[in-house]
Amino acid sequence: MTVQSVAARIARRICDQENVGYSQPDRRTWYANADWEGHVSSPQNADCSSLVCGAICYGIHDTYGAAWGHAALPEINDHWTGNMRPGLEARGFNEVPWNGSDLTPQGGFRVGDVILSAANEGGRGHVVIAVEDGPDPLVSEAWIAEDGSIDGYLGDSTGQETRTVRYSSHPHTQAGAWTSCHRFDERKFLSQWPEFSKGRPAQAASPAPAQAATSTPSAPQHAHGIDISSYQSGLNVAGLWADFVIVKATEDDDYVNPYMVSQANSALKASKRLGFYHFARPGDAAEQARYFVSAVGSFRGKATLWLDWEANAVPQGPGWAKTFLDTVRSLTGSTPGIYMNGSALNGYDWSAVASQYPLWYAGGPDYSDYGSSYSDPAVPNVSYWGQPLIHQYTEDGRLPGYNGTLDLNRLRDRAAWDRMIGGGGGSRLFSAGQAAPAAQVSPYTGKMNRSDGQAELVCNGNFGMATIGRLQQVMGTTIDGVLDEDGSPAISRLQAFLNSAVPADTQIALNDAPRLDEDGILGEDTWRTFQYLVLAWHKEYTPAGWDFADWVDGEPGSATIGALQRALNNSKAGSGRLW
Repeated sequence: MTVQSVAARIARRICDQENVGYSQPDRRTWYANADWEGHVSSPQNADCSSLVCGAICYGIHDTYGAAWGHAALPEINDHWTGNMRPGLEARGFNEVPWNGSDLTPQGGFRVGDVILSAANEGGRGHVVIAVEDGPDPLVSEAWIAEDGSIDGYLGDSTGQETRTVRYSSHPHTQAGAWTSCHRFDERKFLSQWPEFSKGRPAQAASPAPAQAATSTPSAPQHAHGIDISSYQSGLNVAGLWADFVIVKATEDDDYVNPYMVSQANSALKASKRLGFYHFARPGDAAEQARYFVSAVGSFRGKATLWLDWEANAVPQGPGWAKTFLDTVRSLTGSTPGIYMNGSALNGYDWSAVASQYPLWYAGGPDYSDYGSSYSDPAVPNVSYWGQPLIHQYTEDGRLPGYNGTLDLNRLRDRAAWDRMIGGGGGSRLFSAGQAAPAAQVSPYTGKMNRSDGQAELVCNGNFGMATIGRLQQVMGTTIDGVLDEDGSPAISRLQAFLNSAVPADTQIALNDAPRLDEDGILGEDTWRTFQYLVLAWHKEYTPAGWDFADWVDGEPGSATIGALQRALNNSKAGSGRLW
């Protein structure tokens, strides 16, 4: 990974894949709203200099760990084509000598070369970046708005507002209007910015998250995102514009969001930043912390962790919250944060918590006035923390792709988020040598079943994560609420049980084989054998009036899933059998 390769990749992605148009007044929106991988999920704009400078910022950030807003990054608001030459030279770029007749550097262009047409040097006031090597490379650029002006609507209306074209075909090449070419030189950059020397990255001695939370933001440090729970089970996380998603994981010590895994995986697959929160209830703080860490263990190194401090947990006071946070930190090696509103914050002394843990704050100013889309309201000043790391500024947000209301949040410092995890995406969430506790999936109701005291499933005919998790629990396998299509240990053990419970001659009649293959694949034969067993042992589970042919069909309809749920409710955890 080099500054040049990252910058070229980001620029081309913005031009070829993302919905980014051209506008000088809105030149910064793509950069302010892009995620950590340079994806822009909603229509945004750029201009030629903001595209190139922003792409270089990504390159320096990704290569050397420079924090967003660091002076080594060419800040968009400070640079345009008229002063880009000195801006580049101050950040490791050298001018590349070239042949004035064909405006091609000796040896050809290289990926990441910045080609400038400066109006104050006789050019047209434009800049592009080379995205491949050679004498005639492809170059990416923000070109012109949809109406031929410098001020267009958000998004690429024509497909040519931001684009990638061949250098030789560019109008400025044909007019001989390019004035200089600039190439990144690492040795020069490190001499100018020695704090980024190899082996001594800027982030090596990063401040504690609590310090980061009080730092002054500089875009694109900030990002917009949402927090969700099981109430948003129908939300297409991947299709929604959000730089980050914070998912409810657990509540008290007996509930896991049944959609947590799917919601989290959708966020990660869409290159969104991921967080989890625990909704506190009165009880044992350390036990709830362990329960929370256990549930999110499979996402080690990929998520920030948060304590949701509201409702009847609040009277337990800051000591309870600190015990929870301390326990999470000791188990994971990461730095968790705490969520609360003004009422919870102002009623207690939070100084001991604020000195160690970042704040996610829900409230004003103007908490209820920002309900339509992402906004940038004033960041509140709060007691103990000064300013929060995350500001939840409305619970009535509306975003394209979802019909319900959403909590909208602004993260002030992306680098602080990464430090909470433990130094970025490559770090482990759990301490070296410490195994993650086994995840738990709690079904839907608060009732306890008769067999093992575990929470009882709602028999709703939905073969979702809660049912799968309970099946895994009964069969004594790892509990994550997900079945591997290539074979699941829980299904393999279920098949073994069915083989022991249903005689060979009956199975031959059912499936033309004396035994089920214990391959962990939940197919027609396995369902048919289960249906037969239910009909033989628990006919009361079958719908009234249904005969053998109606019921034993190998299809996992809602009635069959409901029967499985009833069976699981009457089965003991770890028994490896039903009933």
